[in-house]
Amino acid sequence: MSKQKNVKNLIMNVLPDNRPITSLQIVEDHEKCPKNFVSVNRTHDQDSDADLWRETNIFGKRTTRYLCLSKCEGLPEYIVETLKVCGERELPGEGFSILTRTADTEHKAWRKKQICYRLAKRGSVREAVTDVILCSKTKSAPDGFLLAGEINGVTVCFKSGPIPHRPPPSIPADHNSAINELENNLYYMNIRNGSNATNLNDNGKAVNNNDYELIRTSYRLDPTPPPRPAPRPPSHLAHPTDSFNKYPTGTLGTHTEMDGVPFVLNSALSRNPAADIDLSKFDFTKKVNAALEYSFHLEREILCTTKTPNSTNPFFAAQ
Repeated sequence: MSKQKNVKNLIMNVLPDNRPITSLQIVEDHEKCPKNFVSVNRTHDQDSDADLWRETNIFGKRTTRYLCLSKCEGLPEYIVETLKVCGERELPGEGFSILTRTADTEHKAWRKKQICYRLAKRGSVREAVTDVILCSKTKSAPDGFLLAGEINGVTVCFKSGPIPHRPPPSIPADHNSAINELENNLYYMNIRNGSNATNLNDNGKAVNNNDYELIRTSYRLDPTPPPRPAPRPPSHLAHPTDSFNKYPTGTLGTHTEMDGVPFVLNSALSRNPAADIDLSKFDFTKKVNAALEYSFHLEREILCTTKTPNSTNPFFAAQ
């Protein structure tokens, strides 16, 4: 991981950073530079200490000031258009800003002279400040730089360049058909990977794949037909609510061989066969009397063989 980071830093140091500066800060300790800022703590010409305070203090702690630059912090969509050095009591000029306090210790930022900078909204100017260097011996700006002024014996120079503009990625002329083709390919992959594949609907939500549900109207059905036909209700139902009153139909919660079979009575058995019979042609009285007529001859013979003097037999009395 460290090797990859070192290679990245090496590439970033070799390639020029032409992005405009978006914010400036002053710190007392360059090692306490704010986040996303870079401190200018060495001079460009002699690689010496780039302290902007430059005050000799024999007794006590040394006072220092360092300039910090950032190309991503600051006001959104604003960049540093130009900068200059002005006196401590001198008005910076219209549109210029100054730094009055250090970012790390909240102490007074300058003595005698100070750096002033002017912000501009991105897109309103063609050039902006892309780099700032400090020189300890050279009193003129190096090639490619402009002179901003001198602070306590340190020469402040800055580079101004055009604002880089990154054009948006080109869009194919027939991008709609390309998107549809990509969606169709994803749809085929989901179908062939199994019924548990997940697709995205128009709102970007995941939906389960189904044999009878099309995720988009532009999708094409797979050439392979579904394993079973879709169940259809009986065509003679007049209203959907009749299925629960006259002809109860439905399918089970799981797929079985009975799916789609309507639970209705066969039309051949729905009419009453007794309605076609004419009852007036039959004499039910004679049939009932014939069925109920009985002579009791067998019972009479049994009782005659068991007759005793003390018994009373109604059948004998009848004889």
